[in-house]
Amino acid sequence: MNKIISRKKTRKYLFQKLFSSAYNKNDDNISFDDAFLIDSIKNHIDEKYLEQMQKIIFDKESELIEILKMYAPKFPVEKMDLTYVLPIFIWATEMLYLPEEIPAKVSINEAIEISKTYWTDSAKKIVNWVLNQVYKNYEWLKEKLEKEKNKTDFSFFAK
Repeated sequence: MNKIISRKKTRKYLFQKLFSSAYNKNDDNISFDDAFLIDSIKNHIDEKYLEQMQKIIFDKESELIEILKMYAPKFPVEKMDLTYVLPIFIWATEMLYLPEEIPAKVSINEAIEISKTYWTDSAKKIVNWVLNQVYKNYEWLKEKLEKEKNKTDFSFFAK
């Protein structure tokens, strides 16, 4: 069977995998893949992108949390629902850290789609607001993150 890669399906799968990782204390990615990665989906997953994104998100989580704090100051980040947080993490990672260049508007639209799929219109509004602020302030934000290697005192993911 031919493998037809779908970045859209891969992002949705990444979202689900990250969501699971936040609650799975065993960090057993193999079990998650075995349970959820059925053949009909597996043929569309960009495995290199998936692995790379998951690693970057785990490695840069504290910086991603700082972005949330900066652009959603009215919301206590540690209490935010993961369905708000994860689309922002995925998009910001693509924009700020992924070596492959992905058009920002594509990533923003897909992050909003993910937030609509898994949550409400209010999630879409928050995700859209944060992502557009990051996009507008991209150069300044890259410099700030490079200068300040902040570490947060909490984590969304089970480690």
